[in-house]
Amino acid sequence: MLLFLLPFLAAADGGVSDDAPAPLPEQVCPDVGLATMLSKQLLDQRGAQTLELKGLSGAEFQVRSFRSAGRVAVQLEFSGRTFLPSKAAKASLSGPNHQALRVVEVIEVAPAPEDGIARIIVEIEAQPREARGVYTLELQDAEGTKLLVLPGVRFPSI
Repeated sequence: MLLFLLPFLAAADGGVSDDAPAPLPEQVCPDVGLATMLSKQLLDQRGAQTLELKGLSGAEFQVRSFRSAGRVAVQLEFSGRTFLPSKAAKASLSGPNHQALRVVEVIEVAPAPEDGIARIIVEIEAQPREARGVYTLELQDAEGTKLLVLPGVRFPSI
């Protein structure tokens, strides 16, 4: 008479009935970087520590830097299209004593219809103890031609 309760009792006891579906293997979340999240607007200055860099006299763009636990990113925002002669494909970030951090990704995002802002986002691997001090960001095209050299880049603390 109580046989219909056996599957429920087995599940409550931590057991699995024979007709229950097998659990899915543990899913691994892919490592999605800051640059991708910024370009897809899944992350903004409220979602990570951010620093708006001031004092770029005559600049035709705004610069923001971001930091997470294992990465930093620099986002250049242009009103309309970028003024660069070609597409930014490579970047380097050099700091005090000419140390270079590994650039993970460079993304150039076309102006969004709603705000008309074009973005170039550079993502760099950096542990919390790294990327301290003042850095110089250099953007290059696919052939390695310098497009922009931006001194005075700093990153927020976490």
